[in-house]
Amino acid sequence: MTWLITLVAGVVGVPRPVAGIIAWTAIAVAISGAVFAGYEFIKHKGADEVRAKIEKGNQDAIRKGIDARMSLDECIDAGGVYDFGRQRCTAATLGPR
Repeated sequence: MTWLITLVAGVVGVPRPVAGIIAWTAIAVAISGAVFAGYEFIKHKGADEVRAKIEKGNQDAIRKGIDARMSLDECIDAGGVYDFGRQRCTAATLGPR
């Protein structure tokens, strides 16, 4: 650390106590920057993982919706009534709906 203070004092042309303050400030800024960069990296990585999980869930829901819609259309075309609770087609009703 002494060599760094001597180097700062020689380059900047300030007394050694001021050079020490400058050197410690530079070290603190570098460490703070590294910690902040690590935090941002971890935060964005976690957000990307959550985003990917949500996207997968959305794609599954879309696929299931398309399958159910096709089943609903086929059921209605055949004259049946689609039971959404059981997700299947039942026989046509005897009276008006």
